[in-house]
Order: sequence, then structure tokens, then C-alpha cells
Amino acid sequence: MTQYWVIRGSERHGPYEEGDVLEGFALGKMGPSDLLWVEGMREGVPIADVMANFGVAPPSEPPPALEPLAPSAPSPYRPPSARVDDLPEFALGDIQYAGFWVRFAASLLDSLVILVIALVLGFVLGVVMGVLRIPIGKGAQWPKVFGFAVSWLYFATLESSARCATYGKRAFHLQVLGADDLSRIGFARASARWIGRFASTLLFMIGYLLQPFTPRKRALHDYIAGTVVVVQGYYSRALVVTIVLLLLGGPIILGLLLGAGLKMLQILGH
Repeated sequence: MTQYWVIRGSERHGPYEEGDVLEGFALGKMGPSDLLWVEGMREGVPIADVMANFGVAPPSEPPPALEPLAPSAPSPYRPPSARVDDLPEFALGDIQYAGFWVRFAASLLDSLVILVIALVLGFVLGVVMGVLRIPIGKGAQWPKVFGFAVSWLYFATLESSARCATYGKRAFHLQVLGADDLSRIGFARASARWIGRFASTLLFMIGYLLQPFTPRKRALHDYIAGTVVVVQGYYSRALVVTIVLLLLGGPIILGLLLGAGLKMLQILGH
């Protein structure tokens, strides 16, 4: 079923079903100056022009602030399972799908955030186990399970939240949305996307490397979960380069400097 978005100013509201749009325009919740947009269009179309084809007269008063179109009583125009999500997403124009390097930089930031969270929670858990005198057996597997749980809840909770993004993606104004209707995904689909990451790492991470060459720039786990990653607003390319160099190249450079320092100490010691 076709879904519609209403653009007012620089914000896009939706998705709405056809009955929602018709009813909202007739009730004055949408004005003739608002634009109607569906996926695939380069720009929105004045809603007054669209409504003229349906024979719906424009409202006599200026519309109030756009709100979810929930009538006080059941309406014959409203499908029983209509969804309304108000996400401030894109300005007018084509949808921009996130490229490889900005997604890579966002994943590096997410890895850093997860590491900090895991260290803090691990420390707290270790202190509690020490106070309760709970022994930590050698070769125990629970730290790995704990780390997986932290990663899963981090990605699944944040990508299914109202912001549709982890903290790494928020730094670059990215959102994870459903590929079929560009709407907010649920916790189950976000969990499937997290699990799909393991498939993307197989065969030398080919699932990630194919992402720049696929339609809508989707990685393997995006296909598994039925998602896309879109650019919500402007992000700094310089920040992308800085993050990649610091978080990826930094440890390598630090290791080389440390090795050179140790070698110099050995030479001076002879």
C-alpha cells in the first residue's frame, strides 16, 4: 500500500495512508501550502493540487501545527492498522543513502562507546561478585556472553528508538529505516540486523565490502533485516576522515612508536 509524507517547511511528517491525507486535509490539519511526497519523487507536490484531483476543497482557515491524524471517533477513511510516525527526516530533494566510509566511521565510534559501556558495567559486576564472594572460574564464558549482550542491546535498542540511530550514527546524522517504507523499525528487526552483522563478517567481511556497489548502498545485514541507512542531514567529511585515522590508524601508529622506543632502549642498553 502506498504511503505518503507531508512536508511542512524543512520537516517531513509521516508516513500516512491515503485516507489519513484525505481526512487530514478536509479537517484542516494539512494546508494547501504543504507538500505531499512519496518515495521515488524528486520533490514534493503542493497538496492543494493533489486534493483538487480528488475534489476535496481546501480548508477555510490556516492549518494548526501538524499532528498525528488520530480522529476522536472511528472513521471509514482510516485503515484499521494505519501507522503514524513523526520523524524529522529529510528536507526536500532526493534521499541520500549513507556511503561506506561514513558508516565505517560511525561503526568505529559505536565500538568505542560499547567498549566504554562494557568496561564500566564489567567493573561494577566484578565489584559486586567480589563483595558477594562469587568465584570467577578460569576460562569462564560469561564475559563473552556479557559482551555480546551489551552489543546486542546497544544496537537493537537505539536503532529501534525514536532517533532510529546509535550514538555513532547520530554523530553523522544517519538513520536506520525500513527499506520498504522508510519508517522506523522495531526491536525485533533491529535485533535481526545485529545478528546479520555476523553474516557480513564471513568470507573476509565481504558483506560489508559489497555495500558501496549495491542499490541504495545496502550491506548484507541490511538485506537480511530489510533496512537501509539514510543521511538525515549534513555531516562533516573531515570528521569522517579524522575518526577513521584516529580510531583505526592511531593504535597502529602508537604500536610502531612503542616498538621503535623499545628498540632504541635496547640499543642504548648495549
